[in-house]
Amino acid sequence: MKVIIVGAGEVGRASAETISNIHDVLVVEKDENVLNVLKSRLNVSTLKADGTNPKTIKYAIENHEADMIIATLGIDSANLFVCLMAKRFKPSIITVSSVNDPDFMIQTSADGVPGVDTIISPELITAEKMYKLCVLENAVDFEYMANMGVAVAMFTVDIHHEIIGKVVMHLPIPPGCTVFAIYRDDVVHTETETMEIHQGDRICVFGTDKAISEFNQMMGVEYPARNFAILGGSIVGRNLARMLAADKLNVKIIDKDENKCRDMARTLSGVAIACADFIDPEVQNNENIFRTDALISTTHADDTNLLMCMNAMRHNSRKVITRYFTREYEDIFQYTGIETIIGYYRIITNEITKSTISDEMAMMRSRDPDEFYFVHIVDRQSKLLDRYYGDLNIPDGVRIVAVKRGTDIIYPRLDSRFQDGDSVIVFTSYTRRNDLIRVFGKSSVPEV
Repeated sequence: MKVIIVGAGEVGRASAETISNIHDVLVVEKDENVLNVLKSRLNVSTLKADGTNPKTIKYAIENHEADMIIATLGIDSANLFVCLMAKRFKPSIITVSSVNDPDFMIQTSADGVPGVDTIISPELITAEKMYKLCVLENAVDFEYMANMGVAVAMFTVDIHHEIIGKVVMHLPIPPGCTVFAIYRDDVVHTETETMEIHQGDRICVFGTDKAISEFNQMMGVEYPARNFAILGGSIVGRNLARMLAADKLNVKIIDKDENKCRDMARTLSGVAIACADFIDPEVQNNENIFRTDALISTTHADDTNLLMCMNAMRHNSRKVITRYFTREYEDIFQYTGIETIIGYYRIITNEITKSTISDEMAMMRSRDPDEFYFVHIVDRQSKLLDRYYGDLNIPDGVRIVAVKRGTDIIYPRLDSRFQDGDSVIVFTSYTRRNDLIRVFGKSSVPEV
């Protein structure tokens, strides 16, 4: 596929890094220095020009013979304009727009009218992930697979959890979900049924939203989450507050910007607003921010988020949730013991990957760069057709998580037989594509 990326900011660079190894990519950007750095690091073509100029858009589409255009400029209206112009010059082109303000989340249609096929909003996706991590007391990671109607969640086993010492196959796992992987001492185990749960295990669960919530309750909830402190009146912070308040939960946003606070007071119902500098120890004490059920840092400054999270851990806060923008910060957050972190880069990577691969062949990256999920379609070329699950020679680190058959989600057993048309959801920490092809066949095993 030939893809044009307009804008080489955070979203544009992440998009280019994600797809440049499997697609022919042209990056359009005004800043020559940014382009030179990008070209030295990635296998991409570049065009120094104003990506919002219709002449530039027309030239890029025609010269690159583009199949898709991804608008990642810093201005939402500009991104939508780029997509609209691209459709005018080439109606068949696939258009993807990045937006920050949820007000720009316009309805798009299946055939691309009014001009935007897919809208990606990293800010809104971050808020939705934070919301799920707030209400799932034991969860440290959560990811929707929207095209499948299911989700993946990771839970950490703490000392108070009721499942410690129990074998996975003997757990009263709610209908509609399954345990498909357990991380123990940084090793991922995909044969989980006979494993005994230990303190410190991280359990990966796949299933419906309702079933995952029930799994969270099954683990045991020592303190039901009711009180939340949000640091920063960002787009993420505001949308998260709105979601929590809709559930009649106690929410407080703290921000030192008076204009932001006045605006939030007008637009957010059922949310307490504190106009103060949360870095100030006196403010921290007065607002009791470390004694809430969850502290969520949503600022755009990685160092501020890190500082507040480390301070929260020093005060033994029950749960700490944060975001980060710079990829290198992930290791720093994890080194300090902060588990519930949301990477801006990973969100973009997943959304761009979903946009450049058909729904039937959806792929989703995991927290670990060597791990991912993909959907394999059982057809006449598939090596799974008419075979039983128990007869497969699956490499270590690979797990067939579930099968979507029609509208049903099936969790395969040894005597389960794969049928034509099945959508097989696969988790793998094993990245040798040739070995995956030997199991599944070449059809719908993605390039990685």
